[in-house]
Amino acid sequence: MKIRQARSIDIDDITYIISTAFLISDYHGLRENIIDNPRYSYKDIIVVEDGEEIIACTKIIPLKVSFKGKIVDSGGISAVAVLPEYRKRGIADMMLKDAIRRMFNANYPFSLLYPFQHRFYRKYGWEYIGATMLYEIEPSNIQLFNERFNVRKMRNSEREKIKKVYAEKIKSTNFSLWRSDSFWTRIVFPNFPNPYVYDDGEIKGYVSFEMKKSENSQIEIYIKELVALTPDSYRGLWGFFASLSEQVSKIKYLAPPDEPLFDILIEPREKDFKRPFFEFKSYASICSGFMMRVINLEEALKLLTTANAPNGEATIEINDTFLQENNFTFKISVENLNVYLQKTSKMPDVKTDIATFSQIISGFSKPSLLYQTGRIQGNEKALKFLDSVFADSLPFMFQFDIF
Repeated sequence: MKIRQARSIDIDDITYIISTAFLISDYHGLRENIIDNPRYSYKDIIVVEDGEEIIACTKIIPLKVSFKGKIVDSGGISAVAVLPEYRKRGIADMMLKDAIRRMFNANYPFSLLYPFQHRFYRKYGWEYIGATMLYEIEPSNIQLFNERFNVRKMRNSEREKIKKVYAEKIKSTNFSLWRSDSFWTRIVFPNFPNPYVYDDGEIKGYVSFEMKKSENSQIEIYIKELVALTPDSYRGLWGFFASLSEQVSKIKYLAPPDEPLFDILIEPREKDFKRPFFEFKSYASICSGFMMRVINLEEALKLLTTANAPNGEATIEINDTFLQENNFTFKISVENLNVYLQKTSKMPDVKTDIATFSQIISGFSKPSLLYQTGRIQGNEKALKFLDSVFADSLPFMFQFDIF
């Protein structure tokens, strides 16, 4: 068996393998998506050959993601597919190891994926960082903010302004995906119902949502995307939803895990939580999302230039089973909020593996918390220092960008 980059003549075989593996009935739609996609081409697919037969494939999607206010190239893993008669032979294992090496050679600092099973990809160094919160809220339980008077229907001529609002927003969010003009035109805007903007002389936020009737004929709203650049625009968009309380019974929203949504509610409530004389109907649940792996550790560390942390230093030893180039110890120091990094032969203050460090560098989890579950070894002083070095907004990927 051998692995190689896909060729145009492989498209029919790739379509068959993916449609079979993921039970996709729209064969022709899938084929067209592979041929003409705003995010990747067939050349970004690797295939496995057994003799002259193609038996497996994997997409390595060239993504651009936000990290520490920068837009950086990264690799997205998708459609890891093997024909049924070739499963349980280590073929997926072979493809993933090959993909990791290809992404390393491309100098990608990170790789992202949506897993069918977290423990499967965790073996290869990916780790869970993409939690989201699913809220169900009654509009009557939202504060009727006066800023709602600045919310109006979006005009088609304002699409470029919407793009700029999104681009500005992801500067402060790690691992949101940058969108090309083609992606906006072909994927987002055709699926962008009820677009409204917050406009106080300048567009500083927007929302898109669907309205559906529930089984009992009540109207429910499903928010597809909500982006606010300022506190005023945030209050305005939610005040707009509060104004729909006589028509709408419920709002469903997949939100970033650190969004201050409970603060806009009149009463923070929980689903099916009963107390005497009270009824709780609004609630939130945690939804698992994407995973991330540091691919090229040196390239990832170059992106750490500033930190809201006290002056100090610590040394970290990283272990990566699949990329020996990532097995080194480095010193991270902070001086006047500037971060300095260098490889060192000193005894490390902290030891961990590449998957755990992926959670740390993403801002998803604190080193001191990971220490409690045995994911990291180190001394308390170094761990507390590193908590502040890597503290950041939690990673988040918008619904349109799920791949």
